[in-house]
Amino acid sequence: MLKMMLVDDEKTVLQGISHILNKYCPNYEVISMVQSAAEALFILQDICVDVVITDVKMPDMDGIELTKQIRTLYPQTEVVVLSGYDDFEFVRQTMKNGAYDYLLKPCHYQSILDILRKLEEGIVQRDKKAAISDEQEWFEKYADYDNLKMAVVSVQGFTDSGFMEHLKQELKKGNMPKEYVECIAVDHHYVILFQHSLDVSAARQRFYGYRQSLLQRGYSTNWAVADCHRGTARLKQTFDFCVEMIDFLQFNEMTIVLDVEMYQKYVDQQKTQHFSHYFSSETLGKYLLNGDFEKLSHYLETKWCQLSHRDSIWDSKLLKNEAVKEVLYLEHQLMDHGLQPICGEFADYIERINLLPTSRALLDWLKNMIMNIVTNLHVEGPTPQYIHAVKKYIETHYMEDLCLKTVSDTVFLNPWYFSTQFKKYMNITFSEYLNQVRVRMAKQFLRQRDLKVYQVAEMVGFQDAAYFSTVFKNVENMSPKDFQKTVS
Repeated sequence: MLKMMLVDDEKTVLQGISHILNKYCPNYEVISMVQSAAEALFILQDICVDVVITDVKMPDMDGIELTKQIRTLYPQTEVVVLSGYDDFEFVRQTMKNGAYDYLLKPCHYQSILDILRKLEEGIVQRDKKAAISDEQEWFEKYADYDNLKMAVVSVQGFTDSGFMEHLKQELKKGNMPKEYVECIAVDHHYVILFQHSLDVSAARQRFYGYRQSLLQRGYSTNWAVADCHRGTARLKQTFDFCVEMIDFLQFNEMTIVLDVEMYQKYVDQQKTQHFSHYFSSETLGKYLLNGDFEKLSHYLETKWCQLSHRDSIWDSKLLKNEAVKEVLYLEHQLMDHGLQPICGEFADYIERINLLPTSRALLDWLKNMIMNIVTNLHVEGPTPQYIHAVKKYIETHYMEDLCLKTVSDTVFLNPWYFSTQFKKYMNITFSEYLNQVRVRMAKQFLRQRDLKVYQVAEMVGFQDAAYFSTVFKNVENMSPKDFQKTVS
């Protein structure tokens, strides 16, 4: 996620870029919008941003000087400059002063997205290299310690800056100062190195007490403990193995402190169970091909009830691979019989399920995917069911900050595929249809004389009243104010 500052002496430009970012890049955060370079430098003293998007021409200080000062004072902050077609010399100077790239006014949303995504990728790679360097230095520092043990801690959800202090307080209360060597943050985890005569199993019991104390402070944590061996590479292997154990705990929503011996028992247990023991795409496909939707629905509910009520321990990689295979097998089985399910790409499925944090979330995703295939096969008429579902969703959620990805996710489709299919069946784009619905609802609100145009804009999902007026005029050939006059 990028944190950004926007700088331009024209308020409409700031609002326009902010609107584009809110619509197409909801994960990016605009920390500040200012109308002068001096104000930007003042605010940057107190906040950290990844990128500043600034106009190249401003009255008090131009973008050339602002770029120079930002790159000198805050070298980790990138600068993207805005310019007109006749400002090439200004652009050249800003690039010379360290600007990352430039955008020509008026800015097309795709140009903004392309630059920011490329910039974000560069920042991620830069941070990874820095983290790897720090991590390597840390492992080398403790490579020759004897009788060393490691505990790796992961905090679920939001982590504030005070967690490390709370963790160290718990270690002190548990008489760990005499035993622990170091407690640091490594790659989004917290690592405790300690020397103790107790075996790992006994240490695990002590750490469980720390876990419960931290839970009372509002921190839900996962813990993994292992013996370390001498050598930088061995220490790194121990850390990686502890992270693997924590991923296992999180995926299965387990609250224990895990050590190597326990983990190996779980791994051996997983070898005897497979998702296919509880679910068969072949059986599901048979019900679909025979048109027996009642049996199909009963089969799904029965199997998911069995899965949700058993104490399942799953290997995340294995379960995710099996889930994708089941969906693809079902789709190909139906296609072999002349039916056309909504086929996703293998890469799309993998990308989506890799974001699912738990086995429960993964099973819910699989059930929804199958039900979506069923729904779109069991439909009469030329228009797929998912188009009707999306129309209904827009009718009830038009006032929210909707975008193509948000809506396509509700019907489990890739945004690009959904966009092309929506245009195919509706003869207008998704954005055009959304605007039509919002304008239709706005007309109803505008009939109420006590409502202002900006209030109506917010009520139908527009954050910018000026942009709302533009859209309204494009649809109705008159402004919202003129429409309000005609019905008053």
